[in-house]
This record gives sequence, structure tokens and C-alpha cells, in this order.
Amino acid sequence: MGNLIFDAGYKSYTHFLYQLVLPILFTTIILFIFSFFLFELAWYISISFFPLGILTIFVVPFLYAEKKKVEIHEKLHLFITYAGTLATMQVNRTVLFKKIAEEKEYGELRNIAERIVYLAKKWNLGYAKTCRKIAAFTPSKIFRDFLDRLAFVMDFGEDLQVFLVEEQDAIMDDFENQYRQSIQNIKLLEDVFISLTISIAFAMAAALLLPLLLGVDIMVIVQYSLLGLVFMDLLLIVMIKAFIPSDNLCHDLNIIDKGTKSLIRSFLIIAPISFFLIAILVYLDFLPFLFNFAIGFTPLLIVGILATKEENEVFKRDKAFPPFIRALGGTTSTKGGSVTSSLGALRVHDFGALNEMVINVYRRLRVGSERFKSWLYFAGETGSNLINYFIHIFVKSIYLGGDGIKVSEIISKNFSRLLGLRKLRLQLAAGLRGALYGALLGFVTTVYMAAAITGLLSGMFDSIVDDAEEQEEMEDLISAIIPQMPEIDMEAVHLYIAIIVIFHSLISSIIIKIVDGGSKYAALLDFIVMVWIGAGLSFGIPMLSEWAFGDLALAD
Repeated sequence: MGNLIFDAGYKSYTHFLYQLVLPILFTTIILFIFSFFLFELAWYISISFFPLGILTIFVVPFLYAEKKKVEIHEKLHLFITYAGTLATMQVNRTVLFKKIAEEKEYGELRNIAERIVYLAKKWNLGYAKTCRKIAAFTPSKIFRDFLDRLAFVMDFGEDLQVFLVEEQDAIMDDFENQYRQSIQNIKLLEDVFISLTISIAFAMAAALLLPLLLGVDIMVIVQYSLLGLVFMDLLLIVMIKAFIPSDNLCHDLNIIDKGTKSLIRSFLIIAPISFFLIAILVYLDFLPFLFNFAIGFTPLLIVGILATKEENEVFKRDKAFPPFIRALGGTTSTKGGSVTSSLGALRVHDFGALNEMVINVYRRLRVGSERFKSWLYFAGETGSNLINYFIHIFVKSIYLGGDGIKVSEIISKNFSRLLGLRKLRLQLAAGLRGALYGALLGFVTTVYMAAAITGLLSGMFDSIVDDAEEQEEMEDLISAIIPQMPEIDMEAVHLYIAIIVIFHSLISSIIIKIVDGGSKYAALLDFIVMVWIGAGLSFGIPMLSEWAFGDLALAD
């Protein structure tokens, strides 16, 4: 528990006590007092706050440490690439860690670099000893082993440049193994999600029959089912965010490319039209509730298709980047470090999807625009998250005096490995998409079938009771066999089921985009298709049930 506390970021046991333990215990006591004395809830509900509070004290440090570990793994490839390119300039240790500490995008790795510089310089611990101390409290085993190896090299005075260049393959191998492990976590979460979805579907189907057996209000069952499904979906998103490193395809810069501008413009135009159409259809109410939403959301398919097209364009730019950066690095080295003249010489070459961006950045640099800002616009116009990070590393390293050939080799090699890993992730995302569609199909079919059977049996029981009331000698016998059922409002039941389908479709589409790292606008495509599947089943399953059981109902 001690190491976990420090891995989570708490400086000491006292800090852990004041920052987490005491606030949770105070909150638990307050909840107990309010629930037991003010709201007069059952004693076991009030007492349950104490084990929940204790459990929270143990779980929160684990979640914090896991979050830090995931954050380190997300940016580890950037860290080692930047460190390798800086090493080509023969920088000393202080400059190396200070430059890394300047990169806010590196998150926890940036914080670690800051602490290393502070302890090594302000406390005179030296970099070797500091790296060993920091490694002991680092939640990531990969980065902990790297710091230990770095400390060993510093102790023996070996060449830092040679070490960091050689570490490229070692760290990237570890990163690749970790990335593959995260993909296995995706597979595991996929199995969990599908199992829970099907389990809830069968539980809900069984629960819908309870009013016929126990006389329970069906609306209570449907509402609790909705609450349970919402909790499960939100929990899964939290788990994916917490345990799986993200790999976003598109950047989040303020400077955006033409395709994204067109995409946002389309969304701002179509979204109000779509919601206005939904409002009209719901008000007129001449179609089933789920069909109103499916028809209303359909115009947003245009946005989803445009987003998917933009994702494909970004993929093309990512594939064109390694050849471009190798050519730029080699030409820059030949021309003595002049990036602008190197770009001028490269304009005649075909870099595919990057041609327009290369010409634009050359023109900006040619007219004397601020060089870092010019490359920021280059990254923005590509729309790529990876290009944004790696071109930033290239530009900083080159303008600081790095060797163009060595810098470009490190960047292109690591970038290409990331593209290979991303293909593997996209393959799993495609499998996940198919599995989620299948789970939705099974869920909706099961629930609507159960609701249809409940409605048919309810009608049968009502007719039996009505007949028994006409024959007084049978009334007591029938009332003993058939429980007193509250009236079932099947229209309200179908409304709640439609809400469940819409929410579950939304969460499923978001999960797909979180896993494949694509544009969130592209989730609209899967969302609308899923809603239409639900709408089709909401119409087809009751008709099929009526056709299959209609004769039985009439016979009774």
C-alpha cells in the first residue's frame, strides 16, 4: 500500500491522510447522519456508507497510480523520440531534462523531468542518484527500468548520445509490447461489455414477466433496467479511459484543416435541422417514438460520412509523413541546416496527400513568417495528431542544431512503427464494431420480444379474469391462481425501451470511436445506423410476435 500511495502522487503518509483519508471519512459520517437521522432510511443503507468509504480509500490511490501509468505510456514514444533527437546535438543532462520539461503535452513525463532537474540541481543529489530515486516512485515499469539504465550510464560516464540512440529500439519495443497489451485489454472489455449487455437483456426480459407472476408494477422494472444499463455503459467508458492509452487520429489544435472546417460547418447547419425535425415528428406523433428519432437523426448521416472521409484523408497524410521527413532531414543536412531552402528543393517531389501543406509551409517561411508558428500551421492543416507531435520534435531539434539525417531517421522510424501498431488497433476496432452491432441486435430483439409476450399474456389473463367474474363460483379460484396485476401501459413500456435503445446506441458508437481514436463526429454514422436497427426491430418484433402468438391469444 505504501508504494501505491507514493505512485499515486502523494508526497507522504501525512499528505495522503489529509488529502484523501480524512475528507472521505468526514463525508462518510455526514452521509450516515443525514441518511439515518434526517431521511430515516433503513439502518443497513446508512451503515453501508462506511464500507463504501473504506473501499474508496483503497481504490482511489490505485486509480490515480493507474492513470499516471497510462499517461506515461501514452507519451512514452514522444519522450524517447525527442530525447534521441536532442542527443544528436551533444547536449548535457541539464539541457536534456529541461527541454523535456518544457513540453506541456508530455503530461506526467514532463512532471518527472521537472522533478529530476529540481532534485539534481537544487538539492545537489546529482542526476544518477535522482533518477534512481524518481524511478522508485514511478508507476510505469517501462519508464522505471529506463531511468535505472540511464542512472547506470551516468554513473560510469558513458556517452549520453550513444545511450539515447541505442535506447530508441529498446523503449519502442517495450512501448509496442505495452500497446499490444492495451489492445488485449480492449478485447477483454469487449467481451465484458457484450456479456453484460446480453445479461441485462435476459434479466430485463425475465423481469418484464414479473407483473404476470407477482403483480409487480412493470414501470418500476423498466425504470430500474434503464438505470442499470446507463450505469453499465458509463462504467465501461470510464474503464476504457482509465486502462487503455489513447491514440487519437486527429489533433485538437485551434488551427484546423479544410476537411474539418467543412465538417464542423456541416454539423452546425444540419444539427439544428435534425433536432427541429425530431421536435415536429414527436409533436405530430403519427409514428412510433423510436421511428421519430431515427428519421430525425438521419440528416446527421451526412456529418458522419464527411467525418469518415476526413479520417481517411488524415490516414493518407500519416502514411506520407515518414518519406517526407526523411527527405527533408537529408536535404537540410546537405544544405547546412537551411530548412527553407530544403523545402524549396523538395517542392518538385510528390509527397502525395502532403503536397499542399509542404507548399504552404514553404511560402510562409519564404515570406519571413515566424518559423515555429509556420510549422504549427503545417501540423494544423494535416489534421493529424501524430504529425503534430512529431513535426514539433523535428523542428525544435533542427533549429536547435541537431543533425538533420539522424533526427529524421529517428523520427521516421518511430513514426512508422506507430502506424503499424495503429493498423492493429483499427483491426480490433472493426471487430469491436461488429460485436457491438450484434450485441445491440440481440439486446433489442430479446427485450422487444419479452415486452410483446408480456402484452399478449396480460391480455389473455385479463380475458380469463373477466370471464371468471361472470361465473361467481370460479372467481375465487381464478383470483388465487392469477395475481392481482396493475394495469400495464404498453405504450409507456415501449417509450422507455426506445430511450434505452437510443442511449445504448449512443454509448456504443462513442466506445467505437474511443477505441479506434477517430473523429467523434464519425460516431454519428454508427449511432444512426444502430438507432435505425432498433427502430426496425421495434416495429418488426411485435408484428412477428402477434403473428406467432395471435392465434393462441384468440383461441384462449
